[in-house]
Amino acid sequence: MKPPIILMIESNGEAVELARFALWRNNFHCVLQWYDEADAAIERLLSGGRRESDRVLPGMIFLDPAMMENNGLDFILAMKSGRATRAVPIVVFPDSDYPPGMPDLIEAGAVEYLLKPETSQQYMEVVVDRARRWSKRRRRRSTPTCSAREDDALKS
Repeated sequence: MKPPIILMIESNGEAVELARFALWRNNFHCVLQWYDEADAAIERLLSGGRRESDRVLPGMIFLDPAMMENNGLDFILAMKSGRATRAVPIVVFPDSDYPPGMPDLIEAGAVEYLLKPETSQQYMEVVVDRARRWSKRRRRRSTPTCSAREDDALKS
């Protein structure tokens, strides 16, 4: 089984490296992809990309809303409207000085709005916890559900 892809849309390279270290240290096998430009992430995810590697969707996305217009609302709506991309969990992960809650992003389809912790240790714990939680859900959803359908057919 291929490791899940975790995508970070983040302007701070040090935050990405800290996340990469936390995942490695906790033996969480994944591919961590990073975009420091929102337009490149949008192009890759919503246009399907030209390369084979661009067609593989991430298991989850950490989104820094400060990088996008409208705090990422349009991006989340576009992801949730796409047939292939709607199941990708998006965790809105802003800096700690951002507003403490933005319900419109959750209503649009983000699975969680979580301010970045202030300490490195807490940051690493949160990244690993959310990567484990949301990338597993994505994999479960994408597995065939034939057995459940067969059971339903037998009951009828």
